[in-house]
Order: sequence, then C-alpha cells, then structure tokens
Amino acid sequence: MSQSVSSFETTSDSPTMDSSVKYTKIRVEPTSGCIGAEVSGVDLAKIDDETFEEIHRAWLEHQVLFFRDQKITPSEQEGFARHFGELDTYPFIPSLPDHPHVIPIVKERDTKLNFGGGWHSDMSYQEKPSMATILYALEVPPHGGDTLFASMTAAYDALSPGMQTMLGNLNAVFTAAKVHSSEGLYSKVDHPMGKKKDEAKEQARFIHPVVRTHPETGRKALYMDAPHVERLENMRLHESQPLMDFISNHATSPQFTTRFRWQPGSLAVWDNRCVQHYALNDYPGQRREMNRITIKGDVPY
Repeated sequence: MSQSVSSFETTSDSPTMDSSVKYTKIRVEPTSGCIGAEVSGVDLAKIDDETFEEIHRAWLEHQVLFFRDQKITPSEQEGFARHFGELDTYPFIPSLPDHPHVIPIVKERDTKLNFGGGWHSDMSYQEKPSMATILYALEVPPHGGDTLFASMTAAYDALSPGMQTMLGNLNAVFTAAKVHSSEGLYSKVDHPMGKKKDEAKEQARFIHPVVRTHPETGRKALYMDAPHVERLENMRLHESQPLMDFISNHATSPQFTTRFRWQPGSLAVWDNRCVQHYALNDYPGQRREMNRITIKGDVPY
C-alpha cells in the first residue's frame, strides 16, 4: 500500500520549528493558527545578539512578527534591519534623505489609490527577490488601514499531493512592468517623494519557480503573486490565467491569513519567501505614513 509523503521533509541542513522551545528574552503570542505572532518585552532600538536570535527563531516559525509601542528613528530601524541581512534599495521610489534604504510609504488624505493594495510578495520581480520587509508606523488612521498576511507554506501544505507535484514542475515569468511601467497600476498613484524612473528594471523579466523551497527551514511555499507575474513559463497568457487565478485564490483563503491593526509605533517584519500581504485601502480622507526597509534575498529555488 502506498503512503502519502509529507510536504515538509526535514533534512540535516534544514532546522525544524519547535514551538515548545521557551523564550527567555521575549514574549511571543501567536495571532492565528498558521501565521503571525505579536512579540513584546523588547526595545528594537537596542537589542543584543541573544535577543535577536530569539526574534529570528520566532520569525522563522511564525513568518510575520508584530511589535507594539516602538520608538525608533530611521537609523535605529536600519540598525534592527541589519541583523537580518544586507539592506536593499527600492528602485522606483526615492528614499528618505540620508537614509538610502528607508522609503516612506505615505497615503495623503486626498489620495485615492494606496501603495501595496493587492496580494503580493515584495520585489518578487527581481532576480534576487527581497528576503524580508520591515514596516514601521508613524501615522495611521483611527480606523482602517490594516494589513493582511497570508502563509504560502500553509497554502502549499493544504494542496493535494497531485497538485503539489504539478505546481512543483512549473515556473512563472515575473516582471515589474504590470505595476511600475508608465501603463502600470502605480502610474496613477501619487507619492510625496516623487518617483524614480528605471525602464530597464521596469521591463526586466525573471523566471522563478511557482513552488520555492525556504533556504532556512526547508519548507515549500507557493511563490506567485498576481501583480508581478506576467504568465507561466512556456505558456500563453490565456493558458496560464486559469491556473494563476486558482493559485491566487487558494493561497489567500482566510484560513491561511492573519490581520494586523496598526497603531503609531507598531512595527512588522515579514518573510517574503513564504508570505504575501495586502494593505487595505479602507480609510478615505485619512492619512497614513510608514517607513519601509527591505532586506536582500537570494535566487528562489
């Protein structure tokens, strides 16, 4: 009799996530069954290596971490971000003066469209997509402006073995053109810092697997976000679209998600290798301002 194979196979090179491990430097409270945790008892402006080791362990387990009541400057946000890896630069929006890795994410009261208003993984259109994003809230509306997060590992694990095998043999064509070109979605979004024009990066295409393996945990995750995927490799768009729609709808089902309500001083850090997010645009006439940093990643496999 044949036996089904688990979608999470532990290897000697891939650490497992043991939720029973005690934390001594931080407190960790999960926000949902499969993704997200709120972390307390820490000042991110000054953390030592031991504290970061626990934060990193919790991050790998919960995929997105939320911190409240943080008072950090752009320099201190950069300092925290450097614990995760090398800081990235965003190609399409100018950064803060004197802080080349920090970009302001601002929606003014009279702005209609928002930044990040659709399910996506940050900068997946690059040859080496972003590993992580760190977002810090400066000003938020009194109601609305939440961010949704979805676990792509939980979404993959919930697929049938046959669908896992089929998707595991597919690649997708990623590009920034659908969002950042002169005809893209963000051509209609105003930004207080202006915009950077980089046609080469706008039009570049890179091939990434539809199912990628997390380099630190060994877990498999769906990796295909609608705003940045043009089509499946070796297929025409009309052939690709039904399967792309299925993946997108399945991956963002409510059971794979958590929702974060921002407050001034809130900070979130999420793993773009296995998480998609969606910034809700439900606060007309209100202002929202955040500072964002992304961490460089590697080529998906």
